[in-house]
Amino acid sequence: MRDIKYSIRFLFLLLIIVGCEDDDEYVAPNTFVDAAFTTTWGTAVVKDVDINNYGSFMDLSNGTTKHEWTIPEGTFFLKGPLPTKADSFESNIIEDAGKVSDERTVHVLFTKGDSLTPIKLHNEYEKYTEFVLPTGWDTETNSSIFDTLRTVQKGAAWVLDYTIIVDVYDTIVADMEIRNLAGDKIDFKSQDVIDLKFGDALVFEDLSRSNNTSRPTSTVWTIHTIEENEEDEVNIINVNEEKTIDTLVFNKRIGKFEGRLISKRDRTETVQGDEETYEIPVVFNVTALDEALEQSGDVVELADNSIEVPLSSKLVALTEDVSANFTVEVNGAARTVVSVTQKPKNANVLVLMLDNQLEGTDAANTVTVSYDGGSSTLKSVDERVLEAFAAVPVEVYVPIPINRVGVIQKMTEGDAILIAFDQELDPASITTSADATMGFSAMVNGVASVVSSVEVDAADVTLLRIMLSEELYRDDEITISYTGPGDIRSIGAGEIADFGPDTVVANDDNVLGDVGMYENAIDTDWLNTGSNGTGAAEIVAAPTPDVVSMVEPTGNVIHLSAPDGNKPNTVTSGTFPFEAGVVYRVKFKRYLGSTTTTAFAKHYFGNQQVNDNWNDAEDALGTWQLVEFTFTADATTNGTVRIQPVPAGISDVYYDDYIIQIDDNRP
Repeated sequence: MRDIKYSIRFLFLLLIIVGCEDDDEYVAPNTFVDAAFTTTWGTAVVKDVDINNYGSFMDLSNGTTKHEWTIPEGTFFLKGPLPTKADSFESNIIEDAGKVSDERTVHVLFTKGDSLTPIKLHNEYEKYTEFVLPTGWDTETNSSIFDTLRTVQKGAAWVLDYTIIVDVYDTIVADMEIRNLAGDKIDFKSQDVIDLKFGDALVFEDLSRSNNTSRPTSTVWTIHTIEENEEDEVNIINVNEEKTIDTLVFNKRIGKFEGRLISKRDRTETVQGDEETYEIPVVFNVTALDEALEQSGDVVELADNSIEVPLSSKLVALTEDVSANFTVEVNGAARTVVSVTQKPKNANVLVLMLDNQLEGTDAANTVTVSYDGGSSTLKSVDERVLEAFAAVPVEVYVPIPINRVGVIQKMTEGDAILIAFDQELDPASITTSADATMGFSAMVNGVASVVSSVEVDAADVTLLRIMLSEELYRDDEITISYTGPGDIRSIGAGEIADFGPDTVVANDDNVLGDVGMYENAIDTDWLNTGSNGTGAAEIVAAPTPDVVSMVEPTGNVIHLSAPDGNKPNTVTSGTFPFEAGVVYRVKFKRYLGSTTTTAFAKHYFGNQQVNDNWNDAEDALGTWQLVEFTFTADATTNGTVRIQPVPAGISDVYYDDYIIQIDDNRP
């Protein structure tokens, strides 16, 4: 069938014509010579079409003395006008037209699939001429690649011979091959039945691609029940994908089944889609496994109090209550099984629930499960009934204690205290508790404080969020302890292990973030800029102190150095927010080198200056100190942070762990 868009496209073909007339001499119209032709596909490099469809070829040359189109076997000239849509064009074939035509425009019907179908153009001219046509596409320049066809002089004539290659897609002829997993071919076309055991697998390969030039793009394998009417068939296997080779496992049902292959080719702009169905001429006889369906593997109790009983094969869906057929005993005393279900993602596991659940202490007892074999509902997919079993040991779940991990942290906003544990906590154990705070105690600055609430953190179920009954501050000394028993449990029913008293660390809420840690190279977070004279700022390893103190640097530090009369200077590469009227606390570790003779450094927050003086007796050289001061921001701004020791004197100053935070110290 011919699509109308090809006819429309034919009206808008790009022609690139180069004439042979002399630029300076007038040539009469009847002596104008040029070579030009076009096709249904216009300037497209690839010219493709499906079998039993046609393409049009037009010679637009001027001044030809001879013209011929030559077509190969399997193609025919058609007589126009042609319908835009038709099931067949055979009635339009020009009888006895042969394979050569001198018509300027020809319509060619393709009845044979061939990727290299040649359509030949032969033109003769009185004079030399040439024709420029696109032959490809340059992906780097996003432009067409052109070639120039030039006439060749043969005797008195100038000859142009050109072959247009058309890719003809054949009709799909479906065929296939079946192999066992060892790779041996099965001659299914000469036998009536292939006998299989439930769970056996065969390799199916679509061979349609190798039969001709049809080039199918997808393969559908179907194994189905045998029915008189196709609409009554039930598919037990249905695979629809691009793979031509697939391994089909017969593990859905037992019985006799047939199969089919559907080989498809998707439609493109120029090629019609195609589809061919191949009915596989053999019956697949799938029978049940020979071994019994029985309990297999360890029976275990899980943290949610369920008991999992694994079986040797998958079961069909349960259709009735079979709990009365099971018995669980603890030291010979029966406990009632209230429900039996299948594990959602593992149909060969039964899940039992008891009315009186097992406890961790039952691990020291003899716990068993039995099945009386009295239910026909408990059967495998291949219809084997579950065999009875007796006194199979049950591995009792023993809850694992919940251990505190990491640092206990106080959040500035809301004063919440976050405690991390090594297991997920069960929120239900808190909501059902009469007092979830039981077992917790707190001290604030040496005085007992009341724990007012405990809850699981909404974003992380391994965290407990604890609130105290009083307002807390960043400089408070807080400890938290836990001594059981308490009601809080893990998802696995574990209890919190005793801990504490453990120190609570307040969140720094550092405006600078990691920038104040000085771990990145100079000119990354901090710039060596604006120094006067030979002053310099550099990121270095911490110096070994002359006098060891309780204050220690962490990792790299920044060193601001300059000889007498010179100023070192460093400023952050980024800006930071400051809000007018807000009190900020600045904390840092400072080391005055032994050669230091300057008296202070200027610290700038935006344009606001605060001096750091070291004139006091405790400001000793050669030792690390912790320095703190506060300032009230006089403007709302996003500003840089700058540090500059100031002469007179020699600068030999080191800084580390520079923190700026909204002041939250206890008044």
